[in-house]
Amino acid sequence: MENANQTDDAKTIQLLSKGIMELYEPPLATINTHLKELTERQEAVHSMLASERRRLEDLQNDAMVDALLADIATNRERLVTISNSMMGLHKRVHSLQARAAAVEKVAKSRAASQNKPAGS
Repeated sequence: MENANQTDDAKTIQLLSKGIMELYEPPLATINTHLKELTERQEAVHSMLASERRRLEDLQNDAMVDALLADIATNRERLVTISNSMMGLHKRVHSLQARAAAVEKVAKSRAASQNKPAGS
């Protein structure tokens, strides 16, 4: 009798399990399908965001390079201006040195002529 009871219990358990599976399996399959779709969409959005982020970083890097190139052009102009000023100052110094040498020569010749006795 105990063996028959166990067999009935096993059949009851199988029927209950089958009923629960028939009840919950379709919604679980639908949920699984929806989760797969959501995961795929999430991955697509993630890849789009990553692509957009890379594009923005590239644009930012390009802007930084453009700013550096603009700085190079500005600094080159300053350097050319300073160089021209230095060349002008060098010419003026050279001219003043030549003039100072001429003035010194004239001053020496005057001093020499003043130091000479009148009779010579």
